[in-house]
Amino acid sequence: MQYHAHIYWENDTEKKEALSLRLTLHDNGCGLGRIKEKPIGPHPFPMYQVMYDTNNKNFVENYLQRFSKKISILLHEDIGTDNKRDHTEGARWIGKKLKLNLEVFDY
Repeated sequence: MQYHAHIYWENDTEKKEALSLRLTLHDNGCGLGRIKEKPIGPHPFPMYQVMYDTNNKNFVENYLQRFSKKISILLHEDIGTDNKRDHTEGARWIGKKLKLNLEVFDY
């Protein structure tokens, strides 16, 4: 199974925290998406995407859980055929839950 984490920030302090995670995630087998400085797609704040799978899922999710009081992180399955499902039924949050713009999936 494939998974994504979307690591968000709402201010400079959160951005610094979010970006500080990238090296550890990379060094533990994750793919890293580009840093998005503006909201994009269903995502309401700047963020970047982390790609991981069942091989490193426990490490990634336990590592990210440490930051639950500092930043918002969306974890979701990536089944490859239904983005809306992945971002709703297949999703859970670390930190504060944010409201996604799910209308982008209604095409």
